[in-house]
Amino acid sequence: MSTSQIAAEVGITAGALYRHFKGKQDLLSHALTDGFDQATRFVLEGSPEDLGEVITGIATTAGERRYMGVLWNREARFLDDEARTAMRARFFTFIDEFSRQLRSARPDLSAGQADLLTWAALAVLTSPSYHSTELEPDDIIDMLERMALAVCTTSLTGSDDGAEPQPVPTVVGLRPHGRREAILAAATPLIHQFGYQAVSMEDVGESVGISGAAVYKYFAKKSDLLSAVIARASEPLQLGASRALGRARDSAEGVTNLLDAYIEFALVHHDLVGILVAEVTNLPEEHRRQVRRSQHDYVAEWIRLVRETRPQIEERRARFLVHAVLTVVNDVTRTDHLRRRRSVEQDLQIMCRRILNVTL
Repeated sequence: MSTSQIAAEVGITAGALYRHFKGKQDLLSHALTDGFDQATRFVLEGSPEDLGEVITGIATTAGERRYMGVLWNREARFLDDEARTAMRARFFTFIDEFSRQLRSARPDLSAGQADLLTWAALAVLTSPSYHSTELEPDDIIDMLERMALAVCTTSLTGSDDGAEPQPVPTVVGLRPHGRREAILAAATPLIHQFGYQAVSMEDVGESVGISGAAVYKYFAKKSDLLSAVIARASEPLQLGASRALGRARDSAEGVTNLLDAYIEFALVHHDLVGILVAEVTNLPEEHRRQVRRSQHDYVAEWIRLVRETRPQIEERRARFLVHAVLTVVNDVTRTDHLRRRRSVEQDLQIMCRRILNVTL
């Protein structure tokens, strides 16, 4: 979105916008800063004796700033180094303070457990960024509060605190012999780590041991390479869902199987999950529509099963539940130190089931 479009949204000229902000990066920085600072203020001023009050304040901030998740995950990386460093400091201040407050309210939690629950609660709170389902503002805040509280009050029976985290693999494995597959295998972690815009065909070629020009023999445009990478994520995800549903005897078991299959997929293919979350907007329009349609169909399967197991829940509210669950899995598996928890798979299953069963 251009500065002119932003200005038009608020009924001013682009020139008037520049009187308040130096440019898009400055505007982005202020939008994120305001959200993080307000959320952190609720945590710092909240009482450890009333965890619900703290979560209500943060849920209000998240509900009023529905865009925060997308700005943080897709746009913050485009800030300059100084602004990005300052923003990360604000983000981790919020994480640390919320985790500290959570341990004060729940002395049974270890530092590692509180950290995991904090990240998962934040994922719930930012999950409305990834869909456009409409509810009344107060209803959105109420749902966010209930789902975040369900996460924060989870008993993590699969705790692995005190145990060494799963080691980072030192063996990278064999590279595919086929040149096209080797290029895709090399491009995936590069795009996930640095972002599509920052990765060149020369970068990809170098990681495979060929020139950037040679990469163009297999992919005529960089967007074709991104399309192929995202196809690698979409296809096994849909196949996993089909297998999960095929093993289910009823809707309740279908939800359980879908959840388990998605957690397994995200833990193994966390880099592909990161690309699906952050890079779909960089696809050519036609392919972007296809991917969005596939994602919509996938979520629709979840919603159908959730509503069959809980028929009193309307479709819009079921969509909020499902997106919260998917965002928790996405964010935890894309965060290295959380993914390396020895009990992470069990932890995710417990937290997500609590979200899906939250009282509405």
